[in-house]
Amino acid sequence: IIQKLFKAGIKNANARAAGESLGMGASFGLWLADRLIFSNIRAKFGGRLKYAISGSAALDPQVANFIDALGIDVYEGYGLTETSPIVTANYPGHRKIGSVGKVIPGVEVEIDESLSDRDGEGEIVVRGPNVMQGYHNRPEENEAVLNEDHAFRTGDLGRLDDDGFLYITGRIKEQYKLENGKYVMPAPLEEQLKLSPYIANVLLFGDNRPHNVLLVVPDQAALDNWAQNNGGKADPDSPEVRKLIEKELDDRCKAFKNFERPKDFCIVSEDFSTD
Repeated sequence: IIQKLFKAGIKNANARAAGESLGMGASFGLWLADRLIFSNIRAKFGGRLKYAISGSAALDPQVANFIDALGIDVYEGYGLTETSPIVTANYPGHRKIGSVGKVIPGVEVEIDESLSDRDGEGEIVVRGPNVMQGYHNRPEENEAVLNEDHAFRTGDLGRLDDDGFLYITGRIKEQYKLENGKYVMPAPLEEQLKLSPYIANVLLFGDNRPHNVLLVVPDQAALDNWAQNNGGKADPDSPEVRKLIEKELDDRCKAFKNFERPKDFCIVSEDFSTD
């Protein structure tokens, strides 16, 4: 009962945050979930926590929605050391989960679409008084990132929506082309797959190839637990585990375009290392 109440509460809280109107039953369920469950979670953080601020690395929208549904408002921002360091931020009254917010006063953001094949997406270029003077004694690096008008080329890919909210879609250095000329940004798909409890790490590859393939490092502890509950084998080479991973890939790749999804995968038991 508690689990059902918890899941329904999260769902209704996210719906309300998205601007949907809740019926009497859903509103009561959300109130009950907050009184019995969410308030206890907030109490673990001292009971006065109102905001969670995220920066430096991408925050998965599912994680953000979960924290937000508990009654802790999530605000994500974006910037670089070279921009002193803030470029955009969500703030009270102006917030969209999944975005990194609106451009701060006095700063301009331009999207250079020449490095992407998707409408409205391109390299994020920042112009304003927060942009650095340059790298010390590194003229070649300065020439690579600073335009003639001193606008800074961030190396990040992104897009601006109609309301002026910025969305980060990847890094230019990570981007590659398939044989058919389609650009692929591996990080968003990799991060989505790593949300699976059965996947510890993944690597998507398809540079100048007909399609993408995937290396999958399974979470062995999760596989052992799954095998105990389902009577299967936890061996990464077993057909049961391959079928399990295949289902996880199918479920979690639905939001991505067909050419971005891997056409085949290989399970490797040893995790990636720096070497």
